[in-house]
Amino acid sequence: MVRVTWWGTGAVALVLLVLGAGLPLFDRALGTRGQPLAPGTVVSVGTERDGVRPVTFSVTSPGWVLNRGATSLASSAELLSGDVVFDLSVVVPLGSADAPALWGGLGRIVAAGGRTRLGTGPVPFTTAQGLTGLTGRLAGRERVGTATVFAKGTLGAAVTATGPPQTFGDAAPQVEAMVRSIRITAPWG
Repeated sequence: MVRVTWWGTGAVALVLLVLGAGLPLFDRALGTRGQPLAPGTVVSVGTERDGVRPVTFSVTSPGWVLNRGATSLASSAELLSGDVVFDLSVVVPLGSADAPALWGGLGRIVAAGGRTRLGTGPVPFTTAQGLTGLTGRLAGRERVGTATVFAKGTLGAAVTATGPPQTFGDAAPQVEAMVRSIRITAPWG
């Protein structure tokens, strides 16, 4: 005959309580959900040469966090503000960078993902520093947003920003302000 005691059940319940409630608190305390970025923070992306990364943009509003799990500053940065995702990727084409070609490539990448589609007929877009590119709409299941591509010399940048329609609508001016702050330089000229 096997004797059952309450301490075994209690130990299992304690372990489940620690895993269920303690780990999210521990995760939040370590800050792995994202690094808050203050307005005015400059985010630099791309292969670093002589201490400089070639693509930069500024965080223009409070409430944005750097998603560390989806960011590799050598190639891309992902920022989150609630349900809105802002993603900038550095593009290094085989030849010189061309915005219409980057737009076509971005369209193929987005289509391959199957969750969103890139709108047709992009329109010209110019940053505050005079960098020119193309911009257009993104749409998907319960998400809307914008996509913008820039090309300068042998480098390019692709930016996508998406979120639920109402949330993205509220954040759209912040997204546009960050996109307008993008600079592309070639530090290894």
